[in-house]
Amino acid sequence: MNLNTMTKCTELKVRQLKDFRSLDEASRTQMLKGSEAISIPKGAIIFEENQQLKKLYCIRKGACKFSTINHGGQEQILRFLGEGEVMGKRSLITNNGAKVSATALTNTLLCCIDKNEVVKNLKTNTVFCNDLMKAFVDDMNTNEYTRSIFYSCKSIKSRLASLLLYLGEKFGINSEGKLLLRIRREDMAAVLGTSSEYIINLLKYFRTKKLIKIVKREIYIISKSELKKIN
Repeated sequence: MNLNTMTKCTELKVRQLKDFRSLDEASRTQMLKGSEAISIPKGAIIFEENQQLKKLYCIRKGACKFSTINHGGQEQILRFLGEGEVMGKRSLITNNGAKVSATALTNTLLCCIDKNEVVKNLKTNTVFCNDLMKAFVDDMNTNEYTRSIFYSCKSIKSRLASLLLYLGEKFGINSEGKLLLRIRREDMAAVLGTSSEYIINLLKYFRTKKLIKIVKREIYIISKSELKKIN
């Protein structure tokens, strides 16, 4: 892993865990002492499937993906994660290896918190434990929402349109309609279970229909309403 340790985290800003507000000042200070702020270059693997995790990974800036390798040896993307989300929650309470690999989609800044420190607070602070449970529920709701995009019986054309809209909702669109997350065609294909060549052809089709425009591989949404109608 090409990870560059910069310094300790200066604050605990983690939306999924309510910024650790359920912890007292002493617990927050102790957690920061054992933390690391790590810069991850785009494309670097943060952790791999089955790896034993010793930290909780909090995304401060950037975007990541969860993926596995299917029986055919192809990458299958299961989820996209952004600022304020947490990776490695399951390993906190199961002591099992990671079920997925995590990779940086952009240059990403993580706040990595020592697992033992987190577990200690889970055992002594019921409100903090409840925050973690709510984070799991948040994950389940997200998985239910994205499953209709990633795994539904709709056509790949329809699912690609939904994927573009989803990326815009999750990571943002600028005033000109540009998706703020620049995603590779290969990653779109890995989400939808097809080839990158087919994704490229579908994007060209969307462009000819004036649903999107593409400038230097950046995707701009022109008509959300028409993308929603694709079937």
